[in-house]
Amino acid sequence: MNALQKKIYDYFERDPMLKVLFIFDNGFMSIELENVDWLSGFKYIEFKGDWFTIKYNLDNLWQKEKVILLFHQPSPLKVKSLQASFPLMDILAANMEYHSQDYTAYIQQYGLPESDKKLCRFVEKNINQLQSDKILKLMMPYYKDRSISYDMMVRGFICSYLGLQRILDWDNIIVRILLLGRQSEHQKRLDFYVKLHGSIEVENALNNRLLEIFGSSIENNTEEKVGHIVQVLKYNAIVQNLAPVEADNYKQNRITDSYALQHLNRILELALSQEKTSQALMEVLEELGVDIHDSEIIRWYGTEANYYFVPRNLCTPIIKTLLNEKIETEPEIVINRIEELMLKHNDSSNVMDYAVIVAKLYEKANSHGSLTLDNADDYIIRYQSDYYTIDQYYRQATEIYFNISPTNELFETVQNVKSKLDQNYSKICNRINLEWTRCLRDTGGINSLHILRQQDFYDDQIKPIRKKVAIIVSDALRYEVAQELIGELAKSKHVASLKPGLAMIPTETKYCKPSLLPHRSLKLYGQIDNQNMAVDDKLLVTVEKRSEHLQNYRDGAICVNFDVVAEYNQTKNREIFKHSLVYIFHDNIDKQGHDGSAKQIVQSCRETINAIATMIPKIHSSYNVTEVYVTSDHGFLFNDIDFCDKDKHKVSDDFLERSSRYYLTRSDESISGVMKFKLSDVSGMCNVDDIYVAVPEGTNRFAAQSGGYMFCHGGASLQEVIIPIIISRQERTDIKQPVGVMLLDRKLSIQSSRLRIKLLQTEAVSMDMKERIIRVAIYDNDKPVTPVKEIILDKTDPILDNRKILVDLTLNRNVNAKVLQLKVFDVSDELNPLIKENVTNNTLIENDFDF
Repeated sequence: MNALQKKIYDYFERDPMLKVLFIFDNGFMSIELENVDWLSGFKYIEFKGDWFTIKYNLDNLWQKEKVILLFHQPSPLKVKSLQASFPLMDILAANMEYHSQDYTAYIQQYGLPESDKKLCRFVEKNINQLQSDKILKLMMPYYKDRSISYDMMVRGFICSYLGLQRILDWDNIIVRILLLGRQSEHQKRLDFYVKLHGSIEVENALNNRLLEIFGSSIENNTEEKVGHIVQVLKYNAIVQNLAPVEADNYKQNRITDSYALQHLNRILELALSQEKTSQALMEVLEELGVDIHDSEIIRWYGTEANYYFVPRNLCTPIIKTLLNEKIETEPEIVINRIEELMLKHNDSSNVMDYAVIVAKLYEKANSHGSLTLDNADDYIIRYQSDYYTIDQYYRQATEIYFNISPTNELFETVQNVKSKLDQNYSKICNRINLEWTRCLRDTGGINSLHILRQQDFYDDQIKPIRKKVAIIVSDALRYEVAQELIGELAKSKHVASLKPGLAMIPTETKYCKPSLLPHRSLKLYGQIDNQNMAVDDKLLVTVEKRSEHLQNYRDGAICVNFDVVAEYNQTKNREIFKHSLVYIFHDNIDKQGHDGSAKQIVQSCRETINAIATMIPKIHSSYNVTEVYVTSDHGFLFNDIDFCDKDKHKVSDDFLERSSRYYLTRSDESISGVMKFKLSDVSGMCNVDDIYVAVPEGTNRFAAQSGGYMFCHGGASLQEVIIPIIISRQERTDIKQPVGVMLLDRKLSIQSSRLRIKLLQTEAVSMDMKERIIRVAIYDNDKPVTPVKEIILDKTDPILDNRKILVDLTLNRNVNAKVLQLKVFDVSDELNPLIKENVTNNTLIENDFDF
C-alpha cells in the first residue's frame, strides 16, 4: 500500500458515511494509482469520458461499494465555470474531494467554513496539532454544531495547553493564566508556556487580549510571566473609584479606557465569585502584586476612601482604624463601612463579624436615652422588646471573639476592643438594673408586676391542657437566648410563641426548678449553711423523685433527662411520649457556666439553642405531641471580666445562706446598696414570713465563699428574673407566607462596571412568615449581564436595620445599552419579578480623571 492509497483509505475511515471520493489530477496521481490492489468493497475508476455509464453504475452496480473516481481535469469546486458542464456535480457536492494538502482535507472533512480565510490559514499552519487526539476531542463538539470560529480555535489551543477538557471564554482563560503566576504553580506554568511558545499565532492572540485590558502582555524574560499584569490589576482594582493624587507614584499604571476597565472588573469579579479562585487570586496579588504597596495607597488616599476592591493587606489598616477610633462613638459608621468591606473582601477570620456585632451593641446602647421608666411593668416590657438585645449582642460578640485566631494580625486590636466592651457592657447592665431595682422598690415590689409568676406555671399553663404535652425545662436558659431559639424554631412549620415569666427570688436552681412542677405547697427546708426547698414537704432532688411526685397530679406523667430523649432511640422515645405529660430536664448552660470559662459559657448557649431547636420538631412529628413548652428556672448575669475583692459587696448581716448574688437573712435592716424582699412575696414559699432575701442593687456581686462572679444568678436583675415561656404547637399544614423584599435605593447607576444596592427583608422569619429565596441580577433585554446571585431571606431578627442586605453586581459582559434593568425574582417564579428598576449604565462614559 503506497502513501497515496493510505491517504485515500483515511478519508473513508474518518467518514464512514462517505460513498464517493473524487480525485482531480494533473496526471501524476493516475500513474501512482496504476496497478494498485484495492481492498474488498472499494472500487477505483479512472474516468474515460463515459458520463452515462459512471452515473448508472453509481446509482446501481456500485451502491454498496466505496468508489474512488479519478478525473483528468481541474476541480469544478475550484473553477466555478466548469460546474455547469460537470454531470456529477450533485454527487460531488454530497460527497468529498481528495486534497493532496492535509489541511484542506481537514477543513473539508470537518465542515469548517472555507469562507473564513483567517480560520483556514490557522488550520494550515497548525494542521499537525489539530490532528492530535487531544485537540480533536476538544474541538469536535464545535465542529459538529458548526459553531467553530477562528477565535474559538485559538482559545481551544490555549485551553488544551492549560490541560482543560472544554473551551473557555477569554475571561476565564485570563483568570487561569493569572493564577498560574503563583509560586505553587511553577511546574504547571513552565509546561504551559513551553506549549504556548510553540504556536506564535496563539501567543500573539493572547498577548493582544492582555494588551487591550491591562496595557501589558506576557513577559517572557520573567519567571512568573504575568507580574506586571498582576500589578496593573491590583492597582486599578483598588483605586479606580478615586481621582489620582499627585503623590501617587503608581498612577502610570492607571487604566483610563472605560471598556478596558470594565473588562478588568469582569475578570476580577469572576475570580472572586468562587472560594477556590478567590483564595488563589489573593495569593497571586500578594506574591506578584507586592510592589504595589498597600501601605502607600493608604497613605496617599486614607482609610476612609471608597476603594473599589479591598485586598487583605489594605483591609487590615481600615478595620484597625475603625476599631480603634470609631466603634464606641460612631458605631453606625463602623457597621456601614464593615458591611461594605465584607462585599469587597472575602474574610474568614471573623474579625469583621466581630466588629459588626460590637458596633450593633454600642448602637443599641447609645439609642436608649433615659433608662428611668414609669413603673416596674414597663421595664419588663422594655426588656422583652429591646433591652435583651444588648445581652444577646454581648454573648454573640464573645462567641465570635473566641473564634478569632490569636495569630491574626488584628488580634491585639480586637483584644483591646473586647476589654473595653467587657467593661462598658458591665456598666450598661448595671445602669439599667439600678433603675429597675429602684423602681421595683419604689412602686410596690414584685407583687406590683402583671406577669406570670414561675410558681404558677403549672396551674396556669399546663393543668388546663387535656392532650399530650411535653415541657423542656432548660437550666439557665436566659430570655435573650430563648429569643434566638425562637428564631430557629420559626424556620420549621410548627408555630411557636415566646412570652416572659418571672422567676422566683432567689433565682437559684434548687428553688426555681421544683416550683415549675405541680404543687400544693413550697417550703423552705432549712439546714445550717445549706437551705433547700420542699415541694409538698418532699425534696425533689432527683428525676425519679420528680416523676413520682408528678404522678400524684396526673396519671402516667413522667420526668426524664434531656440526654435520654436526645439519643433519639425511636423505641425508647415512643414509650416515653406515650405518657400524657413529660417533663424533660436539660442542664447545659448552668452546668458549664459555674465552672467553665467564658468560651465554654457562650458555647453552651449555642449548643442549647441547636439542641432544643432540633428536638422540638422531632417531638412534634415523630411522637405526635401537639404542644411543647420550653421554660427555665432562671437566667444569669455574664461578664467576661475579673471581679476584684474591692468590687464585691461585703455582707454584714447574719445570714442563713449566701452566694455572690443573694443571701437569706432574718434581718430587715436597711443596708446601702442592698435591696431586701420578704421571701414569701418573691418565692411562693409559705413558711418564710420572717425571712428576707437580700440582693445587691444593679448587677453588683456579694463577697461569697462559693464564688461565681463571671457567670452568676440568684439576684433580681432583669437578666436573672425574666424567664422565657415558649409554646410550640404542631401545625398540620404550612400556611406561612414568604417574607417580602424591597429595594432601598433609587436612581440606580453602574459605576466602573459595578452596581451596589441595599435590599430589605421587610418581615422577620417568624411563626407567620417563612423564608424566601430570591435571585438578583442586572438584565439587558431579558438576558443577565451580571452573575445571577441567589440570596436566602431567612433573617429572624425583629430589628428592621438588621435585615438589610448589601448586594454587589458586576457586569460580566460588554454592554452597549445606556439603560439596563435590575430584577429581583422569587426562585419559584422567574417570569414575574418582585422588583424591577431601571439602571443607568455609566460605564459607557469615559473616565474623566485628570492627570
